[in-house]
Amino acid sequence: MSGWTDLPKELLETISKCLDFRVDVLRFRSVCTSWRSSVPFPSFDEDIPPLILKLPMPIGVDAVLSQATICRMEFSRQNKNSFSSESKPKAWLTKIGETKLGKLKFFHPLSNSQVRYSPIMLNLLDFRFFMLSKAFMLKSLSGFYLFGINKVLLFPSSARYSEHELSILAIYHEGKLGYWKYGDESWTLLDDKNFQYDDIIEYKGQFYVVDRWGTVSWIDSSLKLIQYSPPLFGCGSQKNLVESCGDLYVVDRYLDGDRRTWNDYENLDVRRLSFSFRRRRYRMCSPKAIAFRIHKLDEEWGTWVDVKSLGDRAFVLGVDCSFSISSTDFLGGKGNCVYFTDDDDVKGKGLKSDSIFLFRLEDHIIEKVTTLPEYSDVFWPPKIFSA
Repeated sequence: MSGWTDLPKELLETISKCLDFRVDVLRFRSVCTSWRSSVPFPSFDEDIPPLILKLPMPIGVDAVLSQATICRMEFSRQNKNSFSSESKPKAWLTKIGETKLGKLKFFHPLSNSQVRYSPIMLNLLDFRFFMLSKAFMLKSLSGFYLFGINKVLLFPSSARYSEHELSILAIYHEGKLGYWKYGDESWTLLDDKNFQYDDIIEYKGQFYVVDRWGTVSWIDSSLKLIQYSPPLFGCGSQKNLVESCGDLYVVDRYLDGDRRTWNDYENLDVRRLSFSFRRRRYRMCSPKAIAFRIHKLDEEWGTWVDVKSLGDRAFVLGVDCSFSISSTDFLGGKGNCVYFTDDDDVKGKGLKSDSIFLFRLEDHIIEKVTTLPEYSDVFWPPKIFSA
C-alpha cells in the first residue's frame, strides 16, 4: 500500500459510517479523488425524503417535515492567521439546512434567514463543524410556516423518515400536546385537560414538556405524562426548556400583553385561511418580551433554583429549538445573556436581522443584537474579516 490515498474502499466506507455529522462526510470526501469516489455524497435530505404528511384536523393540511442542524463552525488550525483575533477560537454559530447541487445552505440560527454571502470562499477542508442541536419544522407544500404549530420533534428521536416509522410530537394551537404517526386519521392528545403546554425538549435521551405554570413532565415510551418537577408558580407568560452542561433549565419570559391561547383557534377552518389572514392574526396577538427569569432544576431535591448568572454561557431561544452555548467557544459574543426573537417566521423564509434581541442578566436590559457587535459577532458570517 503506497499511502493513505490507496486505502481499501471497504475501509473508507466503514470509516465514513462512523461520521455522525454529514458535513464531516463532505470533508472526508474532499481529501482526494479516491476517497471521494469511495463514499457516496451525503444529502441533508436523505433522512427526510419528500414524504407528504397528510396531517389530520385540527391542522388539516398537507405538510413536509424539514430539518436543520445548529452547529459551531470552526476555522482549522492551519488557517489560524486568517483572522485578526487570537484570543478566542475562530468559530461562529450557524444553522445548516438542505444541500443543493453539492452546496450547503447556511441560515441564521435565530432568524432562519438564509446567509447568501460570505467574506471568504468556503472550503470544507478549512473548517470543522460541531453539532449543537437539531431543529425541526413543519411547513406547507408551498414552504410557509404552518399556522397553529408551535413546536415539533421526532418521537422517538431514532424514528426514521419512512411511511412505516415516522411519528412526531407537537405542541399546536398554543398549548395542546399531541402525537401523530404517519397514516393516523387523528391526533392523539397526551393530555385532554391541560391545553397550556409551551415547549418540548429531548434531554438525556428522554422527552420532557413544560406547561405555562412551569411544571415539567416526562413523556414515556407509551406516551404517558409523568410529572417530573413541581410548578414554578412564576408570573411569566411563556416558558422555554434549555439544556446546559447537563442540567435542565426553564426560561420564563415576561410579556407586555396577552398571548394567543388554544381558544383563538377553535372553530377555524385552517384550510380556508389565506396567508394574509394568518399574518394579520399573528400580528394581532404578538406581545413583546419585557423581562426574563431563569430557573434551574435541582433534581436531587426536586426544587427550582433561581439563576442570577449564567457565567460564560448564553441561551439561544429559537423558533424551532432552544439551546445553550459557551461564549469562550466563539470568536464573538459574550456570556450571561439570552438571545431571542419575539416574531414568528410566518412566511417560513426567515426574519429580518433587527428582529433578534438580547437580554443581559447583569442589568436586565433588552436590546437589538444589531446594535451590539460584541454580541452579534457570534453568528456567521462575521461582519469584520481580516485576511
